[in-house]
Amino acid sequence: MSVSRWWRERQFERAYRKAATRDLDRIGAAYQATFKQASAGTGTDFDAAMTAYLRECRLPDLRLETLRSRRLRRKAERFGIDTPRDWWIHDEEYDLWYLTPDGRRQVNRRVTQERLWALKQWFHALTPVVALLIGLVGVIIGLVGIWRWR
Repeated sequence: MSVSRWWRERQFERAYRKAATRDLDRIGAAYQATFKQASAGTGTDFDAAMTAYLRECRLPDLRLETLRSRRLRRKAERFGIDTPRDWWIHDEEYDLWYLTPDGRRQVNRRVTQERLWALKQWFHALTPVVALLIGLVGVIIGLVGIWRWR
């Protein structure tokens, strides 16, 4: 990915996240007085207010979940991991796709496995080189010790 594309995507995600959190803050401030009034009344008033609040918060929450899923999908693609269609949920009302909780767990687990595999490969590749260097340092120290002893 080129630097300019990476920068554009980063700016887009940042603006998208800010807009969603701003919407959540606005909705929370709008319903704060409603919750105070409903808590003074009966329990059904509070339940109705909470239902309306959750309905209002659904779109910003879905937008944030879509953003998280997008990041995970990009990580998975970097390691060559497929994300099957059954790991995804499509919200038809807002036309947003996001990972299921099981899909998120699977992607995170497989990314971790791939990272560990890559780390093991580096370890296996560098161990002989490091052992050789340590051996050479030992031989040099031994030769210097023998030379100074004479």
